[in-house]
Amino acid sequence: MLKTDHLIKLLLLSSGIILLTVYYIEYIMGIYACNLCKFQRIPFFVNIVILTVLTFNKTKFIKLIYALILSIIVNICISFYHVGIEQSFFTSTKTCKESQTPSNKEDLLKQLKKKGVSDCSKVEFTLFGLSLSTLNFVTNIVFLGICVQILRYEKK
Repeated sequence: MLKTDHLIKLLLLSSGIILLTVYYIEYIMGIYACNLCKFQRIPFFVNIVILTVLTFNKTKFIKLIYALILSIIVNICISFYHVGIEQSFFTSTKTCKESQTPSNKEDLLKQLKKKGVSDCSKVEFTLFGLSLSTLNFVTNIVFLGICVQILRYEKK
């Protein structure tokens, strides 16, 4: 069994790698993220802050783990909604739709260069046949399981 400290460091490292990967995909590979993809990054930043504090400071440990769980649940909800939009289970909101329909090619190119945002219903990148939103959903379910394990260790 891994110790609590190792699990926290594993979550911290994983969150960092995930953020580096999505920024690599967006800025190096040139595959623009939709607004929901960008919203899904926010909880990872929150996770990194909480996990960094937990790595160096064990006071209020349980409260911080609960805050981490809340951040993960928020990310699960966003990614679930995003996967639902990709699979046409849910309809897109204004946040997800491109704001204007360009009238010609020049306007389209300007809009794409200016915004760098894609439509939430379009899967722009897959890994192992799964969209990044689906992978995010699965990853956060695993993260949630790890946090529950940490709570079990600490309550003993």
